[in-house]
Amino acid sequence: MKKNRFTVTIPKLIFFYLLIQSWCVSCTQKNNAVSNNKKEDSIATVSNIHSLSAVNNAKEILQDGQLVTRSDNDFESLILQNFSRRERVYSHSGIVFKEDSGYMVYHCMGGEENPGGACKRDPFDSFVNPLQKTGFGVFQYQLSKIETMKLHHVLEQDYQSKIPFDTGFNLKTDDSLYCSEMIYKALKQATNSRIILPTSYIDNFKPKIMGYKHNNLFFKKFEFIGIDDLYLNPFCKEIMRVKYQ
Repeated sequence: MKKNRFTVTIPKLIFFYLLIQSWCVSCTQKNNAVSNNKKEDSIATVSNIHSLSAVNNAKEILQDGQLVTRSDNDFESLILQNFSRRERVYSHSGIVFKEDSGYMVYHCMGGEENPGGACKRDPFDSFVNPLQKTGFGVFQYQLSKIETMKLHHVLEQDYQSKIPFDTGFNLKTDDSLYCSEMIYKALKQATNSRIILPTSYIDNFKPKIMGYKHNNLFFKKFEFIGIDDLYLNPFCKEIMRVKYQ
């Protein structure tokens, strides 16, 4: 028997039914969006405007050599926050300078955001992006103009040299750096050891979270620079803190 090219099988009927149903639901949702979700959309818009406004306000008062911290709510960031011993708020940090393309933040990180692991230089807007982060802080070190210039030079060298991220969090070596270690050592070098930030300690530390290469490491007394060590000290004062809505 000759096959009808317009024959519609049961599976095709189900497919078309689901397609039409999806289209109807989509149209209904669009038609109801204005009337039923007006309040939610308004809240979201206000929230985004508030966050972007906070970033723009910060850019108005930024100065060379300031510490910029940020927070996030992903698993990796929460682990890094727990390294802080006094205030577990921030998970990453960098130093900001105004350059030809605007305010740039020098920082060092690994993970999914920076698979290469080398020191980075990112626009301030990107570093504290409200669509990806949950907040940020700006802090000011007591630096002279010459010390600020030296600090910029040291961090530029780290960036140009592509210093890798320190997955072992080893404060004793300089061939790789983690974010707060980079700032700690750059400040020490730029100020000729006038500013030496405090360090933190963990007793009997086995760094399992740092990858399989370090699973066999064990520190009876592990010394490190926590994010809170960068700003909870006599050399630094708080300028602003922002928590995105």
